[in-house]
Amino acid sequence: MTVADLYEAFEEKLHRFAASLTRDSHAADDLVQETFIRAMAHLELLGQLNDPQRSAYLYRVLKNLFIDQQLTRQREQALVERLTLETPSASHPTTEEVMSPSLFELIPDRYRELLEKRYVLGMTGEEIARELGIPAATVRSRLHLAIKQLRAHKTRYL
Repeated sequence: MTVADLYEAFEEKLHRFAASLTRDSHAADDLVQETFIRAMAHLELLGQLNDPQRSAYLYRVLKNLFIDQQLTRQREQALVERLTLETPSASHPTTEEVMSPSLFELIPDRYRELLEKRYVLGMTGEEIARELGIPAATVRSRLHLAIKQLRAHKTRYL
């Protein structure tokens, strides 16, 4: 069993399924691609399964990836809400206010770049990790530290 065999047999069906979950063709493409990347690590096992079992495996991997993405978005939204609720001003801060030069300059460069990529450019932690060549856990840790520093300085600038 090769990835090409799997791709030929299941790509179209998986893409339809992913599109029904995401309602976005590009996001569906990403999910399908990541599903096949994950399948590559288990080619030996997949070779021992029959077609319905392979199909079930691939669909489950794709759905789990989708659920992971949704949970990540929910956590990120909760973080943004938590940050805005902790702000002493009557209105919620805008991205421009949070990323204002005076506040932004207080953050070390290595954190500033991560904040910009994550909250201005909208990149995911995994995308940032791939681009910078560092582990995703490091990205998450540094973002956490950067947000902690922003909170420490926010009352002075917001």
